[in-house]
Amino acid sequence: MPNIDDIARIAQVSPATVSKVVNNRPYVSAATRARVERVIAETGFVPSQRARGLSRKRSSILGLLIPYTSDQLFLDPHLLELMRGIEAVANEHDYNLLLSTAREAVDAASACVRMLRSDMIDGAIIVETSDVQPFAEALAAESSPWVVVGYARQSATPAVHADDYGGALQATRHLLELGHRRIGVISSVWRPFAVEERERGIRDALAEAGVAPDTGLMALGDFSIESGDHAGRALLSAAAPPTAIFALNDRMALGLIRAAATLGLRVPDDLSVVGFDDISLATLLTPALTTVSQPGFALGSAAASALFQLLDGEPLSPPAALPTELIIRGSTGPMKEVRT
Repeated sequence: MPNIDDIARIAQVSPATVSKVVNNRPYVSAATRARVERVIAETGFVPSQRARGLSRKRSSILGLLIPYTSDQLFLDPHLLELMRGIEAVANEHDYNLLLSTAREAVDAASACVRMLRSDMIDGAIIVETSDVQPFAEALAAESSPWVVVGYARQSATPAVHADDYGGALQATRHLLELGHRRIGVISSVWRPFAVEERERGIRDALAEAGVAPDTGLMALGDFSIESGDHAGRALLSAAAPPTAIFALNDRMALGLIRAAATLGLRVPDDLSVVGFDDISLATLLTPALTTVSQPGFALGSAAASALFQLLDGEPLSPPAALPTELIIRGSTGPMKEVRT
């Protein structure tokens, strides 16, 4: 593998000139820059990230803090779309990502603590959970900028999030317009503020229609398919089961549909089902899943773009919620007067 001295010798320039070209610095003629770049391309030279970082006092590495276990992360299509959006913007800036996850589900803050002990990152992106406050305080003492994907507890914290409230409001209104009044909800034991906002949207839509919330129609999962199946069985086995259920993510909705089938219920004839996320599996079901689409890729790219603005000393625009959209498919239908 060629090094910077090899490139300098072949291009007949000094190593310092090669360094200027690599780091896109001025005071190199166009002809010399073109010659060095041609040699780099022909030799396959890859500049050392560490050397480049030292020359401009940056590491060219972003920290990505996702306070879930690796099993939770890599089974969640929405989080993977979020990562894809962050990675796309990082690549545009010739940056790498350093991923940190929680060792255990109950130890979400460990991801942040481990990252903060390292001096390798130029800035960090944090996926918000209910445990974000402990590492918000820790990060406030650091010089590196950071951005939250989700809801910041402190107004001065840069954050990007989807319109969770609006999406849940739309979805619940849709079920109400179909005639459903006993609407079940599968929420989550994990409490990112997005879940709070979705529940608030549901409550407000019910209140608009004069429907009192019923805690007996609420069950909890953990965003997994299995938990949706378990919660769905509990709701559907009740003496007065719901005629429609809103699962606060698509994977729990998939588990719910499996539970309904096991109990001999047809979707949407006997039960209407709505999810949230619009993962790719939502369109592969029969019937396809009605769901709230949230822009995972766009959330990631917006967070990364905001972080690079901070790194470059640019002022951030006021935060705005990225829009969500209700996608009506085949899993919802009018309530039947008699359910068999």
